[in-house]
Amino acid sequence: MKRWLPLSLILLAGIAAIVAAQWQHIATRPSAQAILSATADAQHEMTRVPSRLDRMSDADEISIGNQLAANYTNIDRHSPQTSVATQATEAYLQIVGDRVALHARRKLPWKFHYISDPHFVNAFALPGGHVFIGQGLITLMHSEDALAAILGHEVEHIDLRHCSERIQTEAHLRDLGPLGDLVGLPVEVFMAGYSKEQELEADRDGTALAVAAGYSPLGVVQLFTEFEKLEGQQAAANHPATPIDEATQLSLQTLEGYFESHPPSAQREQQLRELIQSQHWPTPPMRPLRMPALKVLPH
Repeated sequence: MKRWLPLSLILLAGIAAIVAAQWQHIATRPSAQAILSATADAQHEMTRVPSRLDRMSDADEISIGNQLAANYTNIDRHSPQTSVATQATEAYLQIVGDRVALHARRKLPWKFHYISDPHFVNAFALPGGHVFIGQGLITLMHSEDALAAILGHEVEHIDLRHCSERIQTEAHLRDLGPLGDLVGLPVEVFMAGYSKEQELEADRDGTALAVAAGYSPLGVVQLFTEFEKLEGQQAAANHPATPIDEATQLSLQTLEGYFESHPPSAQREQQLRELIQSQHWPTPPMRPLRMPALKVLPH
């Protein structure tokens, strides 16, 4: 009887995840991976510490975030000195980010950082108002509108207290006490992504911030469409047969971190298309990217 208990628990968790997905009207193609993903989300929900029960003060969150950001930015990741072009790019990100964050609920000292690494195809947020985005992710964008929505997505992880909740969860799991212990958390904790519903919530609210700032929601929809194509190519490139296939596989490996920490792109795109219709979001002409630190790839 005991040997059947673990299997029974897994099956029950899978059934519960499927029921939750149906209740939330999540439109995903049924598959083993989808069930495992939903089960992982259910496990995440069981171990999380709801921020509403023990809300961290803004002052403490800002203090922890500042120290975490300082520890990360002080790491010599690329070169001894930050180039003029990189500084200009970070200034540009700050302008776009400020436009978006202006419409956030919480008034925090928002700071937008640029990671000048073509292999860093991701973005993440730290508590208190710090947002990081990599060169590799920006090169996939067609417009400033897509950039605004992605920055908005990360702003919302902070605005909705997903980041502070992650701190509380880690403090609970690692049995950490004083705030000083929390600043030693690895930044990778915040790169790992959140539950599927939290990610979709950040998509909804982050794109709404960009729309409120005058950007078109079609920018990020276009980006998700491209992600869908890349996800398909990634699956096909798992068994390379030619040198071209091998090169494709190498380039797609840089996307694995982003795809693994976010819901399927098709689901994210569908959600936004439905919101564009239901919320009657305007779709003004998209703005070109102005990135001095890199040559944006042609599309």
